[in-house]
Amino acid sequence: MEETNEEITPKAPSADQSKAVKPGKDRNFGYAILVLGAVSAVLTLPLFIVLYKFMPKIQFYIGESLIKLDYIILFLVIFFLTYYLLKKFRNLVIGICVAGLVVITITNFSGIYTLGDLKGDYYSFLFKLSGDSFEVDFIEGNGSFRKEKELRDAIDYTNPDLRNYAASAAVANFEDQMHLSPNRKWVQFFSVFKEVYGKWKYVFDPANEDYYSKASETLGQLEYDGFFKGDCDDYSIMMAACIKAIGGEVRLVRTTVDHSSGKQIGHLYPEVKIGTTEDLETVVYLIKNIYFPEESAGKPINYYQGGKGFIWLNFDYNDRYPGGKYQSEVRNSEIII
Repeated sequence: MEETNEEITPKAPSADQSKAVKPGKDRNFGYAILVLGAVSAVLTLPLFIVLYKFMPKIQFYIGESLIKLDYIILFLVIFFLTYYLLKKFRNLVIGICVAGLVVITITNFSGIYTLGDLKGDYYSFLFKLSGDSFEVDFIEGNGSFRKEKELRDAIDYTNPDLRNYAASAAVANFEDQMHLSPNRKWVQFFSVFKEVYGKWKYVFDPANEDYYSKASETLGQLEYDGFFKGDCDDYSIMMAACIKAIGGEVRLVRTTVDHSSGKQIGHLYPEVKIGTTEDLETVVYLIKNIYFPEESAGKPINYYQGGKGFIWLNFDYNDRYPGGKYQSEVRNSEIII
């Protein structure tokens, strides 16, 4: 038999074979994107929690829904930047993550920044992200407060009967949940709101006349049918007197409201000082989850931040819970009681 020496050359894969390889590569590529995306999301969250406090607020309503555009922008920027760095400098990012874990471990055991602090910041972020609080951007005027003396005289919080009623109203509700709040005064403010709001019936003043009923005078109306009666001025006076009588600080704000008739009408409402922005996070949690969960369900807690950084909670009668929606974004004038 004659032997032949033939050189065997590998055959190029056919078109069908090439097509058969592609799905596997595409699948691996898809998995890589998913893994990188998941890791980027995990790394984005703690960075977001640290940085979102410094982001300028860009928030607005669409119907009843609060859109926090500042959160969306910041999260996307951090996510895509993290994704890019992770893909481009994988080893560097892994090194940074390891270094971060070491730093967190050191700060935790040294007490500088513990895991409890991180947990608190995380919960704070969740509360804010959920839209539970909303700082209203007001149009502020510099006008003088009309009839300030008459209003201050009407807020007779030192009247013995008024003082006794305020003290009783402060403990009429939430006694069983009092221990859940780090500040007893907050719970007593909430209890006063519930008592006054729950007993209030709106009655107009005499035509073409502003009548300011003293808080002690309004208190006497309970003897007739168990209800308070009056307009927004009388309500604000009564609420301010009760809060002041139990050690709170109240601000009265004059505004204008667009009426259905097309006219603008005046309105007066009270705000109560609750503390710092850190206090706000706790107060929001208490209102939404402990003291007014049904009344505030699906609604934000509205507040005003004063020039010194203190938080003032809306105590108007627009909603059945403290921090209800403001009737107007205009603040013509205000006084602190």
